[in-house]
Amino acid sequence: MSTDTEPLVTKIKNFGKSVFTLATAEKRSAELPPQLVAIKDLPIYNEKDKSIDYKFVEKEKLPLEHEFTTIRYAILDSYELFAQRFAIVDKALTKTKNAVVATDDYIRNEWTVLPKAAAITIGGMAGFVLGLRRYGIRKFIYSAGGLGTMAAFCYPNETVDIVRTGVAHAKRTYEDFKKSP
Repeated sequence: MSTDTEPLVTKIKNFGKSVFTLATAEKRSAELPPQLVAIKDLPIYNEKDKSIDYKFVEKEKLPLEHEFTTIRYAILDSYELFAQRFAIVDKALTKTKNAVVATDDYIRNEWTVLPKAAAITIGGMAGFVLGLRRYGIRKFIYSAGGLGTMAAFCYPNETVDIVRTGVAHAKRTYEDFKKSP
């Protein structure tokens, strides 16, 4: 196309002509020189089918791998036996949990005082029954614990406020005690 003695302007002009020829090659494929191929004539995939044969290599077992596998299978079998035996207990616990969740929703979402008062009373009575065999102040602590637990269960926001107030009073009392002579 060009020689080394041609001026630079002629080289650029010839380069522009060759680019234009290549850009319009699809429209006039008959005008292409023999070494150039139109894009539409290029093969998409390589025609040579390269099939690679793989050889299976068995992995060597690590030390103690067989023992851990045996232990894992033994635990799995034991768990299945355990699950079968205690399926009835699981069903009973699931039903109990669902009942407790339903009761909790009813007590928290219900705006009447009567269900909450009943729940708090039952909690106090349960603490009293647990404390019957105890002597001294433990009877009252068990009853108060039952009442307090059910009150916290029925009124969680108010319980948090009361506890924060109690902690603030305890800190103030402790500071006053430290200041006393």
